[in-house]
Amino acid sequence: MNRLLSRGVAFVHDLMMIPLAWFAAYWFRFNLGEIPAPIMGYALWDLLFLIPIQGLVFRFFGLYRGVWRFASMPDLARILKAVAVGLVLAMAAIFAATRLQGVPRSVPVLYGLLLVVFLSAPRLLYRWLKDHRFRLDPGRRVLIVGAGRGGEMLVRDLLRSKQPSYQPIAFVDDDRGKWGNEILGVRVLGGSDQLPKLVNDLAIDIILLAVPSAEPERFRRLVGLAERSGIPFRTVPRLDALMSGRLSIDQLREVSIEDLLGRKPISLDWPSIRAGLKGKRICVARLRSLSLRH
Repeated sequence: MNRLLSRGVAFVHDLMMIPLAWFAAYWFRFNLGEIPAPIMGYALWDLLFLIPIQGLVFRFFGLYRGVWRFASMPDLARILKAVAVGLVLAMAAIFAATRLQGVPRSVPVLYGLLLVVFLSAPRLLYRWLKDHRFRLDPGRRVLIVGAGRGGEMLVRDLLRSKQPSYQPIAFVDDDRGKWGNEILGVRVLGGSDQLPKLVNDLAIDIILLAVPSAEPERFRRLVGLAERSGIPFRTVPRLDALMSGRLSIDQLREVSIEDLLGRKPISLDWPSIRAGLKGKRICVARLRSLSLRH
């Protein structure tokens, strides 16, 4: 519901920018002075074509698939394409209806440029404010591996803390069905293969492995990716955390040999070994891997 609401707000914002850019183009055309009444009448009439056509083109080019929090150059490219195509189609419709009567030749060009600015500037400003606010937070920027029940409980505890030492920034999860979803306001940005790249792009300080039920082989793979990122990482207890129904920041710890093996390490009975070897001659052989050539 929050995702649909945010997309709806963004769509309404963009529709409002259309008449703003249209009248601003006339205002600049008449040297920031008063727009003649007859020309203003034509300008108002043209909006009946401009707003619906441009709005449909916005949706067609996927301006609302992205998130303002992560606005980037691909989003700007989509805005440029949507404005250009929408402008051509709208001008064609207005020409068919009124032969562009009352539309100075410079207005469409000014309108296109202004609309690009009015659509892209708020997105980039929103991202800058979010990033700036995060940099001011005392907490370390966290990337969470695992967007399941364990990750949700962990984020809930992080956000609930009155004196946060960690700031959850994003999730990664290998379940493609979760990509693009938000969990308590934290977005799932992709799979675990993207972990090293996201660490660099999002200025992550620490990785939290919230996969308590992962198989040993998969867990070893995630640990390898976390090591490649070059920043500290922590994990949560394997199974007892989920069974207890609560996962908190207090349970985070370094990865142990038990986590990688998927079982407790074998403990040797050294007293019995010493007793069995006492008084005997021992030969220690060093084995090397041999490559056989046929």
